[in-house]
Amino acid sequence: MKNIKILVLVLTIAVAFSFVSNSFASANYNLTSDNIGYFAPAKAKTKSPVIKGKIQNNKFQKVILKVAYGTSNETFGEASIAEDGTFELQSTVTKNDIYMLSFTENENMLIVLDQNQVIDIVIDADNLQLIPEVSGSESMTFVKTMIDKITASKNLLDSINYTLQHDKNQIFFTGYTQNFNNFYQTNNDVNRDILDVAMNLDSLKSKTDFCCPKGKLNPKYLNDYCYYSNKYLREIVDAYNPVDNFIHNAFTLYDYRTQHIDGYDSFFAQVKDYLSVMNSIHTEAENVYKPIVEQAKDLIAIRDSLVFNDLFDKKAVKVDWCQKVKELIDYQYNKTTTNRSELERCVAQETQNGKAIFTNSQNNVNTIVKSYQTYYDKESSSRNTEMLELIQLHKDDIAVLMFIDNFPREKYASLHKDVVTALNAKYPEHEIVKKKFAFENTPANSTAVGSIAPELAFNDPYGKERKLSDLRGKVVLIDFWASWCRPCRGENPHVVAAYQKYHEQGFEVFSVSLDRERESWVNAIAKDGLIWENHVSDLKYWSSAAAKLYGVSSIPCTFLIDREGRILAKNLRGDSLNAALKQIFGF
Repeated sequence: MKNIKILVLVLTIAVAFSFVSNSFASANYNLTSDNIGYFAPAKAKTKSPVIKGKIQNNKFQKVILKVAYGTSNETFGEASIAEDGTFELQSTVTKNDIYMLSFTENENMLIVLDQNQVIDIVIDADNLQLIPEVSGSESMTFVKTMIDKITASKNLLDSINYTLQHDKNQIFFTGYTQNFNNFYQTNNDVNRDILDVAMNLDSLKSKTDFCCPKGKLNPKYLNDYCYYSNKYLREIVDAYNPVDNFIHNAFTLYDYRTQHIDGYDSFFAQVKDYLSVMNSIHTEAENVYKPIVEQAKDLIAIRDSLVFNDLFDKKAVKVDWCQKVKELIDYQYNKTTTNRSELERCVAQETQNGKAIFTNSQNNVNTIVKSYQTYYDKESSSRNTEMLELIQLHKDDIAVLMFIDNFPREKYASLHKDVVTALNAKYPEHEIVKKKFAFENTPANSTAVGSIAPELAFNDPYGKERKLSDLRGKVVLIDFWASWCRPCRGENPHVVAAYQKYHEQGFEVFSVSLDRERESWVNAIAKDGLIWENHVSDLKYWSSAAAKLYGVSSIPCTFLIDREGRILAKNLRGDSLNAALKQIFGF
């Protein structure tokens, strides 16, 4: 495990930031002809903002103020930078927006400007994403605070990751997991080789019994017995060679008999048991199978020598060699069967235990990482809460656009809705705000899971207005249906059952009908036993305003709303609805 990362902190601040300070225009007083001696203030003249900067570690010569977004190359002022890093930029800015201080083509920082401001700002040329100091602008003070918090979170993440990478237990078990896996897999192969030795001995025993009935080689099977004896003896030797190599070199690189760290006694006890079983298998291999293998090597060498010297074609020579093979089986084979079942049991147990050790070693790494993750999540959650509260306090500040995308919409849908709504009320013609507002108010987004459910306010069958917001504090199922919809009518019994089960615990149904005729609507309510009070419809069929608002294109269609009015889920029916309500109410 070369790199262990907790999580990635997404920062969408692509360029660095700058600040601004407020300066109030002095009041102008004029003498009026109607009221001698009374000074009436004239309308204050607005002034474009001024930026007074001090650049630390300066390497720049000039700064240009540009628009921060879009494709326009329009500039709003520029200034030379003195040798001491100071500059004063008299801008031509006429509206509150996000701009960019550009020092070179690729070195820029964002700044929020408004009329009548004189902003004093300290900039670090080595890190344009930070703002060491700023005054004169509430927006830029907010920007600095947010950047400081984001930077602190990133520094915390880097610090935790560094500590994790150097955690001695993490380092130990990360290496242990990888190395033990190689050891375990090799040992499994060796165990299979030992069983292959036993299997080939079984085959040689069967061939011996067949070719040597009544304990004597049948001459008509002489060639057949020579062929198969040579085949099985060679397979026995080939199978045992890696076994012998592993037994003598298993702990050359990693000696699992001595590796141990405090606090993991049960884990290392499991390793000890594994090695104990492995040792018993190797002992059996050396005491029982190795002597047979050595004899098999001798027999192979004898045969090869006879073949090389053109002597093996003689019948007497073949018979003599076969007799030696038979003697090997007669005197050695029974030793391999005495503990065969125990050997097979140990191999199976060792395989199972080795897999468990590998998994537990991985789990040890995961537990260590999780402890760091838990600490980071706790700290990060606290910091995120502070940033979310700060954004809510400044949700109508155009500077919020610089940070809102740090909080993914799929997780913070209500935050995005609140911010964009507030910004639209203040900056309805702003290019970015307009796009975000249009996006937020499409049915697909306004009714996305996590969003606050849009208000529904329509009349019931008797002309009384009923509002979804009146049910705030309840768990609500918004149910789009119609009397003419067979699937809807088939689903109604499930909704009724859910209402009867959970109503006393705070569950309500808000039914929205896509009917065209009041009579059909009312009759269906009565016939299906839809006993709740909240039934609404504008009787406009598929032109229903409620259906358009919620993006409903087919029915039945449901939205489950929590007590705060937030959409929890969509299109829950039957068992899925019951499962969701059981999770909410606990039964």
